[in-house]
Amino acid sequence: MAQIIVINSVNTLTGKTMLAAHLAVMLAADYQTAVLDSAPAESPLAFFIAKRYNLNLNKNYNLPVPPYYSLQKETFEELNKTCDVLILDSPEEKYLQYADILITPLRGAEGLNAVSAADSLYAAFIWEAKKKRAALGKNAFRWIVCPNDNFIPEEINKLVSAGKILGFQLAPRLQQRAEYAEGLKNGVTVLDKDQPALKTLFDLPDLYARRELKRFAAFIWPEK
Repeated sequence: MAQIIVINSVNTLTGKTMLAAHLAVMLAADYQTAVLDSAPAESPLAFFIAKRYNLNLNKNYNLPVPPYYSLQKETFEELNKTCDVLILDSPEEKYLQYADILITPLRGAEGLNAVSAADSLYAAFIWEAKKKRAALGKNAFRWIVCPNDNFIPEEINKLVSAGKILGFQLAPRLQQRAEYAEGLKNGVTVLDKDQPALKTLFDLPDLYARRELKRFAAFIWPEK
């Protein structure tokens, strides 16, 4: 049975799709990993996977390319049979109950308040998802909050305190880096620097971004 990672955020422009894409590339090197979303039409995540596939086909690269699926056409039950890891990029709260690991990228006052208050709507969604899992005899998911904004120390302390009450862990910060956005757009990420044909494309900022991603992956997936 697959380990299901759901990436869901309180508001928009949090880097949710970027995180799903990069995490999938990282895990695909060692696990049968698939990415999926609930978009009704072609999504940035689908285009990212297609670009990597075409780079391998047309330029003889050897990039790890996790398969992409849409929940408009597939179900968790079908994918569970063939994958080790499923990474779902979804804005819809109805999918929270499927998570073994829930990652909430966080930015802005709206996001901060939503995960810091026990009576927020987002906290209610989390609680309902946990109840549904419990009713099915499943363990509670591991909830990870990932700040990617310039929160001041007082705001970070607020998140740490809220995590102790609401049951989430605070991950190392992922900065809003142009390198991540370029990777999602072009199909070649900072994680691909070890590819012999691509080494000359990377410079120091790319290496910093790569190290940051690997630190985050080690936090959520220690075996990797």
